[in-house]
Amino acid sequence: MARPKVERTVYMLDRGVDRLIRYYRDSSDLVPRFQYLVAELVMLRLFSILEEAIEEVACKLVAGASYTNGNHPNLLYTARSQEAAKGAMSTYQRSKPQTLRWGRSSDIRDSVRKVIDTSDPFCHQATVHGNLLNEMRTVRNRVAHVGTNSREGFRQVIRQRYGANPSMQIGAFLTSTQRHQIAKLDEYLTTTKVMVADLAKGE
Repeated sequence: MARPKVERTVYMLDRGVDRLIRYYRDSSDLVPRFQYLVAELVMLRLFSILEEAIEEVACKLVAGASYTNGNHPNLLYTARSQEAAKGAMSTYQRSKPQTLRWGRSSDIRDSVRKVIDTSDPFCHQATVHGNLLNEMRTVRNRVAHVGTNSREGFRQVIRQRYGANPSMQIGAFLTSTQRHQIAKLDEYLTTTKVMVADLAKGE
């Protein structure tokens, strides 16, 4: 059986993000409320494919893939397949099965810590991108949920962005360029590619 390649995951992630960029740009002629709706839908899909790509890179590494720079990860366990790698992350040397999560830096490290050494570049890059990943997760949660926790998390993101507490819809937050040249959603679309490439590069 051929070894899995993380390059394929990076390539497919890039294609998925490029598709979302086209949808987002095509909405620029719509009235604002529809632009906001498209932006929210793009944000939901973006974070979903980001989590899927992070999980896939981790599984491929544990299943024998090398990094894009040719180096091999420092593994504590080697699986025969990506599916077996996922199972090992959940159960290997754990007293009970672990629910795997990929939306926060700490969750990523906890998901892989029994099979990938925590000093490995994959874990290092998860830490490097931790603040951005957590911000994106918080914004995604605000799109997906209407509860108090998601609302308060979004307020914190706004305070970090603007240094104040402006009243702002999530769609406007994602698309506004009034106070910053680059809209938040543009930033997220660009940095998602960077994040996955960094997780896969082995540095």
